Amino acid sequence: MASDALLELIQATLALTLALVAVLALRRTLRHRFGAGAAYALWATVPLAVLAVLVPARSAAPTQAVAEVPALFAALPSAEATRSLAPALLGLWLAGAGALALLMVVRQRRFQRSIRRAPGQPTDTSAWATPAVTGLLRPRIVLPLDFAARYTPDEQRLVLAHEQLHISRGDIPAQGLATLLRCVFWFHPLVHVAATRFRFDQELACDASVIARFPAARRSYGEAMLKTQLAGFGLPVGCHWQSSHPLKERISMLKHPLPGLRRRRLASALVATLAAGTCLAAWAAQPAAPADDAAAKPLSTVADVDVLTPPAYPAEAAAKGLGGLVVLDVLVGTDGVPKEIKVSQSSPGGVFDQLAVDAAWKWRFNAGRNGATGEKVEGWVRVPVNFSPDKKDEASAPL
Repeated sequence: MASDALLELIQATLALTLALVAVLALRRTLRHRFGAGAAYALWATVPLAVLAVLVPARSAAPTQAVAEVPALFAALPSAEATRSLAPALLGLWLAGAGALALLMVVRQRRFQRSIRRAPGQPTDTSAWATPAVTGLLRPRIVLPLDFAARYTPDEQRLVLAHEQLHISRGDIPAQGLATLLRCVFWFHPLVHVAATRFRFDQELACDASVIARFPAARRSYGEAMLKTQLAGFGLPVGCHWQSSHPLKERISMLKHPLPGLRRRRLASALVATLAAGTCLAAWAAQPAAPADDAAAKPLSTVADVDVLTPPAYPAEAAAKGLGGLVVLDVLVGTDGVPKEIKVSQSSPGGVFDQLAVDAAWKWRFNAGRNGATGEKVEGWVRVPVNFSPDKKDEASAPL
């Protein structure tokens, strides 16, 4: 159903926003205190939070008349409010997602056409003047045509190690997932801002891993960065040294000592806790799912021994000759006193509702008649209240 799909998209967008705000707020602090790898790992929170809202929400208790809606989702429209607009809005969303996906494909294919394949060789070459890794299923290292002339042997070794780490760490699928989220949530400006931050944290984490493997090559690694002619072609699925990377910050990081094993373990625990907390908050903030239909249905009808005083017929409605029907669902406690009342149906809407509800709070029922063995139990009772213009003094309810 279109309205249900639209509500799912809205919930996923709110969860995505929560995760993005948390990651963007914490990434710098994590990087400075625990290293670039911790900041990069924190980005896993974003897709996990989106997945969290796809997990079925908790069920509301059968005795809940009105479910408590957490503040994060308090502004969600009801299915009735979105039903008429849902097809048009979903069509607009699909058009935007399709257009951005097409743009990403064009960018990717433009780069792919520049590659000169080298079968049997570990790397390919390209006219683009930057080392890169591309290929979602079969990632390959792509080097500029002048790679051997531009870099010294030590620098070549470091650049190749950097690109090989992108492959072994699974950075290409991560870029693919980031691009997918950009297409799905194309309307969200924070997603596009976060995409550049994500790519930067990914490069910093890879830099840190290279330095960990070659601790004595910091100077050569920095010189290799300076020799790289940066490009800004925005490869959607791939890792490359592009102009959006703050080169100054990458080189500055080379001067800092890498975190030790204890700090890395602490960082892993902290990131896992932050991710789990964000995902739990996103899941818990969903409106509670309706209780099982069988449990939500009224357990009985009105009995003759119940005392149901009819509500007064409103004078204004009587003067207009206006009649109506209000169907109430009443949760009756074990003492026969109403505990919760909700309007199941009203016609005309809103005219007689409050009068019927006010009267229902004074009703008394035969407590415990729903028990299989006669014990007193709570249960829902459905009571239709008729407001007839033929009876000017009071409305009628089953007695």
